[in-house]
Amino acid sequence: MLKTLEYSITHFCEHILQIHINAVEDIKGELYGSSISVMRKNGGEYNFYLFFPEEFLKLISRTFIGDEDFQEDDRCDLAKECANQIIGYTKKLLNDAKGSDDEYKIGIPEYLGKIDFSTIVLDESLTYSFDDHCFRIGYCK
Repeated sequence: MLKTLEYSITHFCEHILQIHINAVEDIKGELYGSSISVMRKNGGEYNFYLFFPEEFLKLISRTFIGDEDFQEDDRCDLAKECANQIIGYTKKLLNDAKGSDDEYKIGIPEYLGKIDFSTIVLDESLTYSFDDHCFRIGYCK
């Protein structure tokens, strides 16, 4: 699962957003979160959590909308859209690997707002940096 998630993050950041990211260990600062689940046909479920600094959301806004002047409602929409893009692609890759379109289903993203990410315990996660800003994406079963 982690390798598929890693590929999905790289695809979104480097191919769609055209930003170079580097894997890092630590993360700090004010982050905005979103979550989304991926359910397996046999009943297994992964809950994904995505934590982004405001600068990442501004980059998304500039790329998709052409504007980085936004309010809390916009942060909500952008954080959920990141979850849809990254985890939706992860789900597609998992289904492709299984040779089925319905082995994995994706849930509806939820905005967590400004969050203390240390309170959420993840089974596995990936942390990246871009332009001195970091973000983390991980999951728990």
